[in-house]
Amino acid sequence: LLCFLRRLRERGVLLCTGRMASKVTNFIAIDVGTTNSGFGYVSGASSTDFVMQPGHDRKEPTILLLNKDGSLHSFGHQAWTDFEGLEEDEMCDYFFFDRFKMNLQHDKEVHGNIKVQARNAKQTFGLKLLFTRVLEHYRKTAKEQICLTLGIHKGTKEWSDMDKETRWILTVPA
Repeated sequence: LLCFLRRLRERGVLLCTGRMASKVTNFIAIDVGTTNSGFGYVSGASSTDFVMQPGHDRKEPTILLLNKDGSLHSFGHQAWTDFEGLEEDEMCDYFFFDRFKMNLQHDKEVHGNIKVQARNAKQTFGLKLLFTRVLEHYRKTAKEQICLTLGIHKGTKEWSDMDKETRWILTVPA
C-alpha cells in the first residue's frame, strides 16, 4: 500500500480539485485481501508522511467474528483469538468468517444478494454486510490512528472535520 500511495502522489493523483481541494488533507488506502487486509495513509502536507497500520505484521487476517445481530464483535488477529477462546455453549452466539472474498470468484454475476455461510454455523450473511463490517473497522481504526498521530481528541471540531478532510482509496485485488 505504501508503494501504491507513493506512486499516486508522484503522478499527482492524490491531488483534489474543486471547492473541496483545500479541505482534503488525508488519504487513506484500504486493501481488502482474501487472506490479509490492511491500510496505509498519508496525512497532512508532507509528501513523505506514509504510515501503515500499527501493530502485528502491517496487515492482519481478513477474519470477522460477528455477533448474532450481524454487528462486528472483532476483526483480524483479535477475531481469531476471541473465536478460539469461545466455550462450546457460546459458539452459537457468534459467527466466524474468513476467506469470504472468494465468494466473488464463485458467482458469475456479482450482485448484492450473495450469501456467505459462517464457518462455524449454517447461518448466512450477505457478502455486502461482511465487506461493510471490514470497511467500518478500517474507517474507525484509520481515523483513530491519524488523530492519535496529529494529537486530535475525540469530541473536538477537528475530530468531526476528519471525515470531510479525508479521501478514501479502496483496493480489492483479484
